[in-house]
Amino acid sequence: MPEPRIDQLFLVPGRTKAEVAIWGAAVAEYAAMFPGVYISNDHRLALQPNFERITIVESDDWHEELWLFLRQNPRRFILETLVAPTPEVLAELLYVRVYHGLRFGFQTEFDWKPLWNYNICLIGLHGRSDGEMQEADIRLVRDSRVEAVKLTSHATHASVRTMYRFNPGLFVMLRPIMRFHDDNRPRTISPAQFVAETTSDLQRMFDENPNIQYVEVHNEPNLMIEGLGGSWNNGVEFAKWFNETVRLFRQRWPDKKYGFPGLSPGPAISGLRQELKQFLAQAAGAATRADWIGVHAYWTSEYEMTAPEGGFIWRLYRQYFHDKLLFITEFGNPVQPKSIVANQYARYYGMLRHVGGLGGAFAYVVSTSNSEESPRWGWRDESGNDFGIAKEIGLRKFIR
Repeated sequence: MPEPRIDQLFLVPGRTKAEVAIWGAAVAEYAAMFPGVYISNDHRLALQPNFERITIVESDDWHEELWLFLRQNPRRFILETLVAPTPEVLAELLYVRVYHGLRFGFQTEFDWKPLWNYNICLIGLHGRSDGEMQEADIRLVRDSRVEAVKLTSHATHASVRTMYRFNPGLFVMLRPIMRFHDDNRPRTISPAQFVAETTSDLQRMFDENPNIQYVEVHNEPNLMIEGLGGSWNNGVEFAKWFNETVRLFRQRWPDKKYGFPGLSPGPAISGLRQELKQFLAQAAGAATRADWIGVHAYWTSEYEMTAPEGGFIWRLYRQYFHDKLLFITEFGNPVQPKSIVANQYARYYGMLRHVGGLGGAFAYVVSTSNSEESPRWGWRDESGNDFGIAKEIGLRKFIR
């Protein structure tokens, strides 16, 4: 059945003709698929009465005159705004619509059951940051009654077997780990090197438990210490690295689910980090094609816990990737007292519990031998002293 014609004005931004042409090219495939799409940068066309739909890209970039024209439009129409910071992101958003044959996206609540049959956001904890879980860590997993644990590939299945004894349904996520820097100087690691270096660790875990399915491919690639400036110079280059790495992993384990890694939130810092939104926009194609997407969410105050740039940064990802399963693969507050942090974490888990399309939230971190990180992020110190977070989480005060 051919698509019915719907007259739709698609307003794209751009300060020059060249920029407008690039934005327009991002809409070309969509316009070819759905009859009646008219692409323009001229907001005065909003006054024309023939358009049944008006779609505005990056609504904050438009002059107030546009909104006046919309209010003056002599006939009723349906208005839609799309958040897309770059033409590449816009192309990916529209690619999803073309792929599913959904001209205006998902008009009803997306059914996440085929992607995530748990139907809840699991209460998760990031395992020991530098290897195998220790006895004190496992006690905290038990006391907190967490439902999911994220482990680096240097861990072994011995600790997993122990955790299964008090939670047979425990969900386990893996992250293959490799050093991407030497004395803070980035190394150049190819996809083939990364896969070769991490395969034996992953295979060992899969041999012990074939039910482990979810693999986060790398970690915060917009940081210098995680490969920026060595293995890639921007999100575009990382997207190529990620796609090739996943292709090689799939050759060996085609049934696993590979996730685009969480990025380090925050602005650009010279010699340290590329800004999250810029990096994500450049790598959006790889994120769209991943099985799922990781998100890192941090805060330092009560307000920031639910702020769009803090604990609720997952909402930014949802604007870009409407139908992708998200995991908050790291979250935490490294600044405030542990008693306040414990209460915040308990409420955070509760707020996310029934958010559609969130598979789980993993607090960072149960423990670490890093003397600087341990008091800021750990649920215990290296002497085994419990900071009280686990018991507060285990009370389930905010979980229905």
